[in-house]
Amino acid sequence: MVVEDVADLDPLSLRERFGWWEAGGRLPDGAGESAWLGVVQALTMSLARELRYPEEAVEDLSTAEFDRFLRLADEVLSFLGERELMGGHEVLTRRLGLTFALAASALQLPESPLAADRVVRQVIAVVTPERLAEAERLSPGWTRLDRAEILRLRHLKHLIRLALDLRGHLTDRDAAAIVSSWHSILSLLP
Repeated sequence: MVVEDVADLDPLSLRERFGWWEAGGRLPDGAGESAWLGVVQALTMSLARELRYPEEAVEDLSTAEFDRFLRLADEVLSFLGERELMGGHEVLTRRLGLTFALAASALQLPESPLAADRVVRQVIAVVTPERLAEAERLSPGWTRLDRAEILRLRHLKHLIRLALDLRGHLTDRDAAAIVSSWHSILSLLP
């Protein structure tokens, strides 16, 4: 199947969309970030909807299919991150979105690359003690910072908030404790 444009994925089922990717499907050379973002949305938004709202499911997917599609979605995000077609914050945020959908579902897939414990560990790798100390130092005068610094603080806040929201789904007590310790800095960030 040839996909010249992300719109070519629209009429396809979720199985067909992931089948396209799994069979080595890629956009033509030179496809920009926005085209690849469309691919991510075509794959992940439908998958998240199927996970979150099984009563409204368009497709009757098995647990094995959900597991395979989540692995492939993670692969797509890694592909885009490695090729710098999507920034690291965006990749992690997209992973967190799928993690929320998986956590909201009745599926038990602890070995999934998008299981809460695994993705929160990725957040912990980004939200380092050094980064938190820097945020505490910069936050009181954040309105005087340049736009890039404010954006970095907002990205940090976003990751902290998402990780805190996932705490109830963590089985890793150490990770849950680390995430809980971030609660106090949330109100300091812009």
